[in-house]
Amino acid sequence: MFDLVTAVETRFWWPELPNDLRETFRVLKPRGRLLLIGEIYRGASSAVARYIEKHPSKVRFKFLTTDEHRDLLVNAGFSNVQIFTEPQKAWISGLAKTLEVVA
Repeated sequence: MFDLVTAVETRFWWPELPNDLRETFRVLKPRGRLLLIGEIYRGASSAVARYIEKHPSKVRFKFLTTDEHRDLLVNAGFSNVQIFTEPQKAWISGLAKTLEVVA
């Protein structure tokens, strides 16, 4: 069990993102945290993001919106999901945590 899992510039290539996030949730301790950091997301105003939106066949990764990122984390079981973006640079990060177990 882990207190913290970080994924920097990797989630784009996770083979089954919803299942992979559920597995990440499973291995986190109560009150554990997940930090996802990405260099690009769908809906950003950067030239690269706009290019990828116009030419999706040229990339082989999951190109998600901020809402899709949030939904994936919530559906995996995470709480206190926060999504932060820098639209001009197309940066995105997500911070989420597991619930505290009350005995």
